This record gives sequence, C-alpha cells and structure tokens, in this order.
Amino acid sequence: MKITPQLSMLWESADPEEALSQRFGFADAVSAAGWVGDTLWDTWAITVDDCERLVISAGNLLAWITADDIRLIAKWSVDSKLFQRLADTATLTMWLHRCGIPVAAPIPARDGRLRVELDDVSLGVFPVIGGDLLDVGDPAQVIEAGRMLATLHEAMAAYPHHIGGGPSARHEQLVHNDFRSANLLHDGTSITAVLDFEEVTYRSGVSDLAKATALLGTRFHDWEPTSQLVREAFVGAYCDQAPLTNAEQSQLQSGIEAVMKHFGWA
Repeated sequence: MKITPQLSMLWESADPEEALSQRFGFADAVSAAGWVGDTLWDTWAITVDDCERLVISAGNLLAWITADDIRLIAKWSVDSKLFQRLADTATLTMWLHRCGIPVAAPIPARDGRLRVELDDVSLGVFPVIGGDLLDVGDPAQVIEAGRMLATLHEAMAAYPHHIGGGPSARHEQLVHNDFRSANLLHDGTSITAVLDFEEVTYRSGVSDLAKATALLGTRFHDWEPTSQLVREAFVGAYCDQAPLTNAEQSQLQSGIEAVMKHFGWA
C-alpha cells in the first residue's frame, strides 16, 4: 500500500490534517489508509493494494483505493444522524442500477449489506466510474443531461420504498435534488454516472428540474449560473422526453428565478 496517500479537502478551506484528526480520529493519512485496508478485508473480503488519496468533505472521508487492479472508493461518515439515510440511499442506488440508470452501485459486504456501520462510522464501497465532470460548454452533453434527468425522474417516481418520512403532498415524488456537473460523469460519448444521491428528497419533478437548470454547470468552487442557451437546451431536452403542461412550464420559470435569486444571480 502507498505509504502516504495524498490528503485534501473537497471544498472547505480547513487544514486537512487537523480535520482528519478532529473529525475522524486518525493521527495521519497513513493511519486512515491502514484502517480502511483492514476494514475492507474484514468486512468486504477486499484486499487493498494501494490507497492513492483521501478527501474530506464535512463529516465524510473518501478513500481512492486499488484492489486487484480495480479502482474503488471507500466512503465513510461519522455523522450518526445520517446513518439511516445513507443506508436508504445505498438501497436506492442499487435499485436504480438494476433499472439501468448509470450510477456507482454500492459493492455488497460479505454479509450482503450495502452500507455497514462499525466503530461509530457508516461505510460504503463503490466502483470508480470513468469519465469527466459534465461540461456545459458542450451542447451535446447538456442535451443528454436533460434527457437523463427526465429518465431519472421517471425511475425515481416508481421507487417502491420511502426515504425519511416520504412525500408530504400528492404532487411530490423522490428526486435527486443535486443534479449538476459535480455529480455527473461523461466520457465524451455518454453520461457514465449520476453520482451522490445523499441529498434526495420529495418535491415536484418541476422544482427539481428548475434547480438543476439553474445549477447545472456548478462544481465545487466559484459557482455561477448557467447561460440562457444552456438553460434552454437542457429544458428542451427534458421536455422532449417528459413534456410539461402549461402550468408546469410557468412553475418551472418561477422556480428557476427563485433559485437564481437565492444565489444572488437574479
């Protein structure tokens, strides 16, 4: 295993070594890599050959590892309030995978669990999916993203289980709630994965479309709104697959304006 994995923060300006110690209890990156190697063998029967890097995002720690020439991501959380949601979204992601949606499907542990709680952490293991973050400067990728969100909405509307308390109104359905460049991988030919279902919630598909339309180009830093051309292409592609009523079209425009105002872009 690599002696010292690269350690960094995903988006925060905090010192990564202090965050690693204070949030996760590891003295250094070597200790964290050693823990994940031991845990993956004991619980998943995965032999870790290399740990390339560790990335901290709030109460989550992600480890990019190699096992038998296969690249994986081990992701663990120390926020116990989220453990049930993490287990629920792992089940959702596997269900979407079986429906043919391109996602990073969790790898089951020895006992079949998709998410494992141990040592006061919740841990999951996922394949590394090839591709780069969605480029909204490429019209073809924007169009495909619009179609993908329509497909995803259709699939998630049929999900047979509830996450959290379930919908509070008849028009609400389960939606991704964070559909944007940072969570979409594209290999130049097609979208290879929709990532990060941890923000899923119940709301109307139109409101989720509005949020995605305004934020589609955002990644981790220096957020800015999508251009009018990108918004039109994205919504047009969505509507080609899932047409909106006149009322929904009006709701969409109001929703986009609300998101833009929220971020100070209006």
